[in-house]
Amino acid sequence: MANKGTFVLKIHRDVVRGAAADQTVPMRGLEQIAADVRLAFERVHREQFLGDRLANPRLGVDVIDPAVVEDTPTMVLLTPWTVNGLAFPPDNRLQESLEIAGRRRPVFRVEMPELGAFCSVNLPLEPANLRSMAQARGLARSWVTYFRDAVGGARRATAAATAPRED
Repeated sequence: MANKGTFVLKIHRDVVRGAAADQTVPMRGLEQIAADVRLAFERVHREQFLGDRLANPRLGVDVIDPAVVEDTPTMVLLTPWTVNGLAFPPDNRLQESLEIAGRRRPVFRVEMPELGAFCSVNLPLEPANLRSMAQARGLARSWVTYFRDAVGGARRATAAATAPRED
């Protein structure tokens, strides 16, 4: 088992407050972000969750349906221990929670050395009992539209709130 102290992952709840929210991050291509996410979480799996009883040994790491919504790269991350919607807003701004499929879900600001800062939302899918990657991918895909809609609404609201007013 890997040394748990070597894993670097910072989670912040101050997504829209503070200096970090005002910084603009350079935009990478969508395919590169998706590839970087897969590699980063494959590393996390190897170093932290391989053999962990919370991780489903029948599942691996996958990035589901990456797309740019408004100005924000998004994807659903499938891992043996969780399913999350990930968003990479170029200005690091996203509401503290998003309404996804009729329920408010907290948005966590995450920093990883390989990925920089991004936003993560736990999606209501428990991978522990899934029987195969095909089943897991299908269920993860069922959340893509809900997550994209929520991110799109949040980004439009942010743009409207920060747009210059005509006098």
